[in-house]
Amino acid sequence: MKKLLFTVLALIFCLPFAFAETEKLEVAIFTSPACGHCQKFKREYLATLKQDFQDKVKFAEFDVSKPEDSVIFHDTLKEYGFGVESMGVPAMVVGKSVLLGYPAQIRTEGPSAILRALRNGEKTYYGTQATIEECKLREEKKTENCENKTQNTALEAAQSMFSRLTFWAIILAGLTDGINPCAFAVIVFFISFLSVYKYDKKEVILVGSAYCGAVFIAYVLIGLGLFNFLYKMSSFYYVMWGFKWLTIGLCALFLILSFHDFIVYQITKKSEKVILQLGKNNKERVHKIIRYFLRDKNKSAFGLFCAAVVVGFLVSLIEAVCTGQVYLPTIAVILKEANQDFLRAIMYLFVYNLMFIIPLVIIFVLSLLGYESKTFSDFLRKHLGLTKLALCLLFLGLLILLIVNM
Repeated sequence: MKKLLFTVLALIFCLPFAFAETEKLEVAIFTSPACGHCQKFKREYLATLKQDFQDKVKFAEFDVSKPEDSVIFHDTLKEYGFGVESMGVPAMVVGKSVLLGYPAQIRTEGPSAILRALRNGEKTYYGTQATIEECKLREEKKTENCENKTQNTALEAAQSMFSRLTFWAIILAGLTDGINPCAFAVIVFFISFLSVYKYDKKEVILVGSAYCGAVFIAYVLIGLGLFNFLYKMSSFYYVMWGFKWLTIGLCALFLILSFHDFIVYQITKKSEKVILQLGKNNKERVHKIIRYFLRDKNKSAFGLFCAAVVVGFLVSLIEAVCTGQVYLPTIAVILKEANQDFLRAIMYLFVYNLMFIIPLVIIFVLSLLGYESKTFSDFLRKHLGLTKLALCLLFLGLLILLIVNM
């Protein structure tokens, strides 16, 4: 009787533990809808990974395009010992390992990292509570290294280099766009117009400053409008996939046309045979706008300022048809940065437009120092071939960046 009672009590005591679910290993997955590699990972491999470890692993998925998930991603990598430059997606955090990139690390090292975490009883930490004891010991005693940090040193260096490359590409794109024939021809006419209508230095400073500021603001607004539209569309994978391939196609086309213009001009020395330039009708519209708003130089200072601002905005809208050849691929490159740091992407947009107006500002300063519009016109004609070659190199660089970012 005592044995039976003891057995019953033992069963009652052990029953909850028998039916208790074994705690599963957590695996954190970080992706973005605007990231082609993320979508490929989710389509090709994530379902298989879940199927292989369905009884032992619980997968937590985060969309870094959402502010709250982006914060979790930031805190997780920071606690695992990664810097801001390493915060790329897709990423998988399991146990003591952080795997970045698909198929680079997630596919090749993912299963072994999960098995190792299960075998060693590792726990995955993510979010604001994320912490790794090995990293803490490394900081305190300088005797241990975070295992995954060592594995990803090369990857971090490559991503940091790519980020710097993008920044310099934005600067070069803005400067090159500012001196391309589309923008330069308008600048030359504007300077010529001010000279013909006998604007004095004070009036040139007023009108020129207002015009430069208006061009900068207009192009920033155009860029922000397109950027925000595409960023909102980033959750639609096929829309972004189509946009990326369209941009790559256009960039390749402009590369070919720029090279054609370079060869043709080197042979003929005739600018009218150049394909990529502001069309005759658009040039006439620009000239009419400038004449209409600025021919009356006897306006008040405020009136001249407002007229120059209006001219800057209207001319920018017409000119964007031509300068957009560079602007659109550049925005596509900048959009990639938005997946990791939205504010940095916006900063890149401002840097591009600041570089774009630098040639305009320089020409206005030179005109104040006594240089005539004919000097600028001759400069453009003399260096048109070189400008076209610079555009060729720029389109080639943007094309490479776009393809690498696919």
